[in-house]
Order: sequence, then structure tokens, then C-alpha cells
Amino acid sequence: NNKMVTTNIEEETSKDGEPVWDEMMSVLKGAPWKSLLTSKATWGMTLAHAANNWGLYNSLSWTPTFYAEQYGLNVKASALLSVLPSVAGAVCGLFAGYTADKVLESMGGKDDIDQRTLVRKGFQSLALLGPAACLLILASRIPDDPVTAQTLLTGVVGMQAFNSAGYGAGPQEKAGERWSGLLYSITSLPGVIFGSVGVYVTGQILDLTDQNWSQVFALNGAVFVLGALSYLVLYDSK
Repeated sequence: NNKMVTTNIEEETSKDGEPVWDEMMSVLKGAPWKSLLTSKATWGMTLAHAANNWGLYNSLSWTPTFYAEQYGLNVKASALLSVLPSVAGAVCGLFAGYTADKVLESMGGKDDIDQRTLVRKGFQSLALLGPAACLLILASRIPDDPVTAQTLLTGVVGMQAFNSAGYGAGPQEKAGERWSGLLYSITSLPGVIFGSVGVYVTGQILDLTDQNWSQVFALNGAVFVLGALSYLVLYDSK
């Protein structure tokens, strides 16, 4: 079966008529690995991506449980409350990308490295520090009303989507069309691992603290802050 899969990949052709397998190997062999892996900006994007995934994976995995345990809602009701943050994330992601482009146009800085860097850092700060503020408010006192909690958690996911104009736009600017996909993969893989670890850590915290959600929200907020600071210190658009 593995041989058949490999054969099928080798037989497929890219849009340029070159076998997909050969094109993929050519990209990997010719990639500027040293430049990509030693760039401070790459590490800034990676750490921001990891922080984002820590919070996002926790939101997707644990929010229904939070509503059920904290407010006694059934699975259906808690699931319905969890839908709005995803809608907010989709809308805010589109809004952030459009707004960032307009800001760059108004500044006349699409080709200005310093202006691009400033815009990327600004939007990424919103994408991590905004959610951190919402989570720290939750951590300081869990609201008695589930609607208030939902408003804050919707703010978390909605503002996280601003990363589409932060680290999400970075690979294209840093690596160009040929290497942007590879650079995004480099920053994404550690983030996927870190986000998955975050889901496990949250479960352990809840088990060890008798379902203390304040500690969970405080830790998630702290991770967001660290991710934002890393991006602000390390990233540039050149």
C-alpha cells in the first residue's frame, strides 16, 4: 500500500508539468535552511504561532466543558455557546487582513520594511495581548453569568484571528512565493505540538486543582503575553 501511494505521488504532475514528487524534493533540497532556521524573525513567528495554538486548542477542546462544569449547562447548550467565538474568529480574521492592507496603503509603506514591521507587530500584539487581557479578567473572577463568560471567550478567539495580519502574513513577506509555504510549515509544526501539549496540561491542572478554571485561564493568558513579547522583540519584515 505504501508503495502504491508513493507511485501515485510520483505519477502526479504539477501545474508546470513536472512530477509532484520531483518538485517537492527539489524544493526541500534547494531550500535556504540555514537562513530560515537562524533568522530571529522565524523564531518570533514560531513562538507567536505556538502561543496562539496553545490558546486556540484549549478553547476548542475545553470551552464546552467549562460551560458544563461552571454553569451546569448540558452538552447541547454549552456547544451552542461555543459557536459564537468561531464565528467571531472568521469575521475578525478577514477584517484584520483587509485593515492591515489599508493601513499600509495609507502609510505608503507596502515596500517600506520598517512600516511593514510596525503594522505586523501592531496586529500581532492585538492578536495575543487582547486575548490575554480577556483571559486574565476571567482568571481574576469567574463570572456568575455564562453570557459574560461567553463575551470574554468570544473576545479571545475573535482577537486571536488578528494574527492573519501578524505572523500569518510574515512568511510571504520574509520568504517570497517560493519559500513561504515552507517557512509557514517551519513555524507551524512546533505550534501544533505546543498546542496539543497545552490541551493535556489543562486537563492535568483541572484534575490536580479540583477544576480550578481560574488557574487555567491565568496560565493561558501568561502564554499569550510571552508569545507577544517574543514576536515584538524578534520579528522584522526584511
